[in-house]
Amino acid sequence: MTTASPTASPSASGHVTIVFTSDWGVSTGVGHAGRTHSTIERCGDDPVVRGTVITGVLREQAMLAAKALDGQKNGTWTSFALWLFGQDPNSEPGSTPHPRHVLFSDATPAAPIPVHDTVSLSIDRQTGTARDQFLRFTERAAAGVLTGTFTLIDEAGAEISDQEAINAAHFLLGVAGLMVRGIGSGRSGGDGECTVVVSDKDYVEIGRHDAKAADALERILANRDDDNSPTYSSADVEAVADQLRRLTRESLQTIPGLTESLAKSNSHDIEIPGQRQGGTQHQVGIIDGSAAQHSGGHHLILDLTLNSPIVSYEVPFSNEIRSLDFLRGTVLLPWLHRQVSSKKQEGNEAIITNAVTGGHLFVSDALPVIEGIEGLPVPLTLKTDKTPTSDSTITLYGDSSDNTAGIPIRGGYVFFAPKEGDGKEPGTKTQGWYGKPPLHGRQTTAINHETGAASKGQLVLVEALPEGMSMRAHVWVSDELWEAASVSDLLGKTREARLGSRKLTGTFGSATCTLRIETDDERESRSRFGNAGIAQPTGDASKSTNGTAPGEGTPASSDDQTVSLWFKSDVLARSSALGLGGSVEDLELAFRRANVPVTVVRESADEKPRSRSNQDSNDKNLKRIQTAIRHRRVDSWSPADNGPRASRLAIQAGSVVQVQVSEEDRGKLLELASFGVGELTAQGYGRFVVDHPLLDCESLTVTKATKQDFISSAATKGGEGK
Repeated sequence: MTTASPTASPSASGHVTIVFTSDWGVSTGVGHAGRTHSTIERCGDDPVVRGTVITGVLREQAMLAAKALDGQKNGTWTSFALWLFGQDPNSEPGSTPHPRHVLFSDATPAAPIPVHDTVSLSIDRQTGTARDQFLRFTERAAAGVLTGTFTLIDEAGAEISDQEAINAAHFLLGVAGLMVRGIGSGRSGGDGECTVVVSDKDYVEIGRHDAKAADALERILANRDDDNSPTYSSADVEAVADQLRRLTRESLQTIPGLTESLAKSNSHDIEIPGQRQGGTQHQVGIIDGSAAQHSGGHHLILDLTLNSPIVSYEVPFSNEIRSLDFLRGTVLLPWLHRQVSSKKQEGNEAIITNAVTGGHLFVSDALPVIEGIEGLPVPLTLKTDKTPTSDSTITLYGDSSDNTAGIPIRGGYVFFAPKEGDGKEPGTKTQGWYGKPPLHGRQTTAINHETGAASKGQLVLVEALPEGMSMRAHVWVSDELWEAASVSDLLGKTREARLGSRKLTGTFGSATCTLRIETDDERESRSRFGNAGIAQPTGDASKSTNGTAPGEGTPASSDDQTVSLWFKSDVLARSSALGLGGSVEDLELAFRRANVPVTVVRESADEKPRSRSNQDSNDKNLKRIQTAIRHRRVDSWSPADNGPRASRLAIQAGSVVQVQVSEEDRGKLLELASFGVGELTAQGYGRFVVDHPLLDCESLTVTKATKQDFISSAATKGGEGK
């Protein structure tokens, strides 16, 4: 090879082509009782090589190639490889980990690949010999071609623009791919033999090959659109693999230049290509209040469609990582801020850089959507029948209902969409749906956070929000930020985003996002209830038990009104004693800090005032506080410290309280509902709904939401949804 400047200018993304020339399979580590001892990774019915597996095999070879290019233990190429793939698995304990800057998608078949069972002997671990009368059945996929993609990203998840880093990455990844000889389990027995090509070119295009390889590729791709048996032979696969190896070697004859600026001499102190070395940095701190009065501004809607499963972080339980059933605003805010920052102009840097800490940008949690209707966390005051009377509908009972033996509802979402029957039971009138989003489950290897490598002998079950699911969040932008960042230019344009935990695995975290203006119905609902989507119960269900119209509270005195607050998101109410917070007193204090003083109703209106210690269990509002307010532990991870943040105790979404508020402050309460109360409101915490008619309903009949209701019909088939 020679060293010279590359003539081509590849982009920050490219293609990964894997040609298996033998049986192969990436084992899941589990099987089917009585049938198969070990199954392989699938996406739907198709065998797949996960992006994490591709990352692992290429990383190993890239480190070897980098050291060979350096001719020494730790040179420029070695440091660049560490920057590209992140923390060195063999680094010294206590070294500072670094995120990786290359993202690989899952590699899926270019044409259907059949899966079959193979039979082998089971080995006794004690003796190392075959076990008597014991056969092992293992799934294997046939030889074939798989395709995927890779993307070079910065620490914020956006594509890098440094051309020198892009050229070097393409070269190193291309060399590493040529060095891979096998992928998956059973490689010691001859399984998993493959050719891996990482390039800016798509080598599944027939026009790039000679006549022999082109004919072979045509036969491989002939049944791309049907599930019939393959029309190709092992010789066809070998011909394509040989051609790909030759083309790749020809494209890698020139070593691109790699300056010392791309990597420092210390391999564990890596400089990011294209990183800003000066200028204004993002300030972190308390909202200064300059724009936090919420006057004016622009209320927007952020619509999301999940292109892959997404993990919304929750506290792991044992070896299970279970996603929340919504996306926190904490996940959305960094991505949204990057979009706003892309319009940064000279003279406006300060307001855009500090949009969050300055109170110019707020985003809510993203909640599930069914047929265009945004869901609301079901109020914890509602109950349902102990014994369901229907398989397709469910009746929700309120506090005023005579159904005293019902079961309290402790999760899920209600979607208001009045209609004259759901088509499942003729004559049944329903007013929307009730249900929980299904979770997508996949078993994977646990990651050692000290090394960034797989933890030996540790498997975890990851349950994520499913691919194809629609979600919606609410965004507020101040007038100052609207003008400074030209936010109007972002409206109506579809953008890709990487969201949630494990987003760099290539398997999770992809979504399509669109920012738009509120509709008239959404605007009206916000003005009436503060934060309630676009629909509400109608007809008999919307009649309150006290004869008042929906949204009119019952006056407690000539000066005060009693209104119901239904929390749409978790509330972080800071304790005055520096504790975890979350008590009723902490909630009242949070409202006072927001300049909207309220008093939580602790006693029924028909009861004589008495001390709190003398309250009895028959008091209705005391029961409401005890049963309709639940708490949730909130944990998060700090990338800066590479460790967990302090746990918080939040009032859980769906909690309901009655409060007394003055007539003058009721308007402020409605305005505050869209921005939230308590801590971290810019990240979606503290949203609530004021006097929603559902809280006064005796009963409401809704359709039980199924997996098909949550997942768009246009979503790609496949996955491992539960």
